[in-house]
Amino acid sequence: MVTPPLRIVNGNWGGTSLRAVHAVLQTAYEVLVQAFGKHPDAPINVGRWDRSPQVFDDCRPYEVRINSQDTYWCQYVYEFSHELCHILTNFDEYRRHPYKWFEEALCETATLFVLHGLAEVWETDPPRDVFRAREYAPSFRTYAQDIERNHPQPGQDDLPRWLHGHMGDLVADPYIRESNRTVAIALLPQFLEDPALWRDCAVLNLWNAGTNTSFSDYLGAWAAHLQPLGRQARVPDLVSRMFLVAPGTLDR
Repeated sequence: MVTPPLRIVNGNWGGTSLRAVHAVLQTAYEVLVQAFGKHPDAPINVGRWDRSPQVFDDCRPYEVRINSQDTYWCQYVYEFSHELCHILTNFDEYRRHPYKWFEEALCETATLFVLHGLAEVWETDPPRDVFRAREYAPSFRTYAQDIERNHPQPGQDDLPRWLHGHMGDLVADPYIRESNRTVAIALLPQFLEDPALWRDCAVLNLWNAGTNTSFSDYLGAWAAHLQPLGRQARVPDLVSRMFLVAPGTLDR
């Protein structure tokens, strides 16, 4: 299988080179696609702009824009990994449904997951086109841990009530980053322990989740789409155990 290429578009990347930017993002790409067990279905063009990072709907090749510059490699990885996760979770198949916030939370999990992963990858196999890459490797984990430490987190037992209290706002606006990050940090240890969990996420957005009447119904539909693949729906079950008291009680 030929890996779809990752291309860095000419632009104002600051005090670095296209080769270095490509090397950084390629290593992030490899960590996440390996965990998902699939490559994107089309090439990815990555460019720079001064707005918030974004991947565009209905573009093949995929068009990703990030706002990193110079040699702030942690920021490059953070922004790109989030958008790559959208691509790997089929973001533009069904774009508007009440549970898009969960996709956003998973993409925040992906950013932290990749940062932790690159701390190990760059230590053992640093990219040759990045100056002093092996010495930079611990910075990825430090960057992720700073995000995790600085974000107030409810206790594990409080997550269902927390989600119940925030569900209305998340349905109305899936881009509430503080709330997305709460879900992401809660899920992260499970994905770090077992990266194969990402394979369950590869079927997201392949059904019309707008027909799901509750978050538990959404998780059930997700599980149903994993059954033909012979999978045990580990992530839907995990999310249900962590965030729902019982179907139909605190999830609406």
